[in-house]
Amino acid sequence: MANGSYWDKFTNSRVTRRRAMQMAGIGAASAGAIALVGCGGGGDDPSGTTPGAGTTPAPSGEGTPKPGGTLKITLPLLTGKDPHKAGSFIPHAFGSFSYSRMLRFKTVVGEISQEDRYSPVPELVSKIENPDPTTYIFTLRDDVTFHNVAPTNGRKLTATDVINSYNRYAELSPNKANLTSIVDSVTASADDTQVTFKLKGPFGLFLHRLASYQDLWIIPKELVDSGENAVDEKSVGSGPFVFQSFEAGVSAKWIKNPAYFEKDAAGAALPYLDGVELAFIPDPNQVLSQFAAGNLDSISVQAKLVDSVRSQSPSAIIDAAPRNILNFFYFEPASYTADKAPFNDDRVRRGISRAIDRDALLNLISNEGGEWPNMPISSGFSEFWWLDPRSSEMGDAAKNYVYDVAEAKKLFAAAGVDSIDVPMHFSSNVYTIVVPYYETIRQAIPDMLKEAGVNVSPVPEEYSSVYIPKTFAGEFDGMALGLESVFSDVGAYWSNMFYPRDAGGGRNHSSVNDADLVSRIEKMLALEDVDEIREANFELQKYTSEKMYYVPLINPVEFTARQKSLKGVVNTHGPTTYAIGTEGALTNWFEV
Repeated sequence: MANGSYWDKFTNSRVTRRRAMQMAGIGAASAGAIALVGCGGGGDDPSGTTPGAGTTPAPSGEGTPKPGGTLKITLPLLTGKDPHKAGSFIPHAFGSFSYSRMLRFKTVVGEISQEDRYSPVPELVSKIENPDPTTYIFTLRDDVTFHNVAPTNGRKLTATDVINSYNRYAELSPNKANLTSIVDSVTASADDTQVTFKLKGPFGLFLHRLASYQDLWIIPKELVDSGENAVDEKSVGSGPFVFQSFEAGVSAKWIKNPAYFEKDAAGAALPYLDGVELAFIPDPNQVLSQFAAGNLDSISVQAKLVDSVRSQSPSAIIDAAPRNILNFFYFEPASYTADKAPFNDDRVRRGISRAIDRDALLNLISNEGGEWPNMPISSGFSEFWWLDPRSSEMGDAAKNYVYDVAEAKKLFAAAGVDSIDVPMHFSSNVYTIVVPYYETIRQAIPDMLKEAGVNVSPVPEEYSSVYIPKTFAGEFDGMALGLESVFSDVGAYWSNMFYPRDAGGGRNHSSVNDADLVSRIEKMLALEDVDEIREANFELQKYTSEKMYYVPLINPVEFTARQKSLKGVVNTHGPTTYAIGTEGALTNWFEV
């Protein structure tokens, strides 16, 4: 890839960091939980801006989109409705129908290229200026209004709304360090049309971070002030769909926002759909039955059930992709904070890794295969950022992923350990529903590790009351089997999982304490050239693959099935996104 500033990768013209930047051609669509946006280019106009921001290219090869119809999709459960309070992905997915954010991620009809995955493009903004490495000035679109229902009643969205949302996010979000660790101040212009972010230092992935679906959703202050639990009771934003109803454990419904600000390339109003119905169905076999009966338009499918879908719904279209979720072992914090044996020794941690037969785990899940993540980047993130542990590019660290029980025992012996007796904490619910292969791994791991002399005692924990507030937060002994959220830039993985907890390491489950690693991460995140960021990221992956502070497991292929009549489906082979509404259903339509 050619050299240049980070933003050169996402614009067709070569612009420098010191010039104003504006992207064109935004939009979105999806089935289930995927995404769409076109990023246009521009000429060399001296202002550094590009005309035409805020339009979405019409789906190609599928005919003219037809307005109407209700998209029927499903989630297994709901863990909350307020995206600012959410520690897990489901509330972000739920909120994406009603709320907007300043930037989102590029999508295309069909399959998006590896390099374009998680490429940020504007949503609420019409212009981006970057006059110096720590200043970003966003001009808001002038045609965005909140939903025409109480308490906003269709009023215009302003810069003050962004400020209020940022302050609430910074106060409440479990993910707040994603932005607060790098942002020094956020201010509105006197005319309330621009928002200026001042950073604490240069941060080359800032626009990626701002586009994250885990962070800055714009929620109007009137809604927040209308009651203590108002955001949990009624979603009111500027998104493509207006919230209608919710019945716990049954369904949620939205209708089309008739005043939504985006249009397609032909000038047709978005969204095309009349509405969305989200059914809560925890039983995967019931999901398949409802899909086969035509009561659902798009579903996620467990690998072991793909053949059932093919037999029950032979006309269905099935897409496959590795999800950008990291599953891994993490070790008790005392290993690093108190030098507690045995996991304080990297030979023991590398031995654990070598005792894992990753290909056997993949085969247990399905015959469709998958990839091996490294630490902490999964293959689902994209080949552009992920270094394959099996490739020669991983160098000497590749050996730490190779299954070899004899070598694992040698590493244990070199560390003075004959055998290891260890509790393994894990989530006994939620994960098992949302990511079913988690339970398959959990059941297989004890026998696999026992061959190398590691005796595992399973410790099941309820997700909401014990696993998340205790184990996931770093209060446990032994080791734990975890899943890590889909972060939308590599920097979020590195800082969340390796920075000190009081300095942005919100997902540093084991309290890893490596000052040299933190320094390397800081240097990478201060870079502005995308090629330099990428190479520094690869070097970090080699480093942590030697240290094995956490032990990554597998990235199985996962599946989505959709009815043949559902059109405008984007990013059909990944990447994973939870912004189902704004990067999802916006340009879906039905061929009747």
